[in-house]
Amino acid sequence: MIKQWTNAAGAMLLAAACCGHGAGHSTVRAAETVAPAGPIDAAAQIARGKILFVSYGCGYCHEDGGRKAGKCPQLMDTPRDDNFVLTRIATGSEGRMPAFGAALTGPDFQALLAYIRSLKPEAKP
Repeated sequence: MIKQWTNAAGAMLLAAACCGHGAGHSTVRAAETVAPAGPIDAAAQIARGKILFVSYGCGYCHEDGGRKAGKCPQLMDTPRDDNFVLTRIATGSEGRMPAFGAALTGPDFQALLAYIRSLKPEAKP
């Protein structure tokens, strides 16, 4: 299911990029990096997801890196399935969350999902 969603998201992003390119607009994404040639390991994917989470300002509403409810729900241990989480990131929710679908790539979505799924309570010193 995620692979199908990622493929669909990739196709939409490719179409948007082509339309923007034809109109003379450039596509700029926050925290853009070159994707590695081979498969990305889990730790690197989680680290990239954290960078995206911070750079897109997600922590403003999802406090403590998503570990606590703030203006928006806690992401750690969310009962929502992957499809719901990815769709919400892509399309947002009117009046509650902005849509990030036009700014993120398929690997970005996967990295954000890996980060959210990896969240654990932080150890207190």
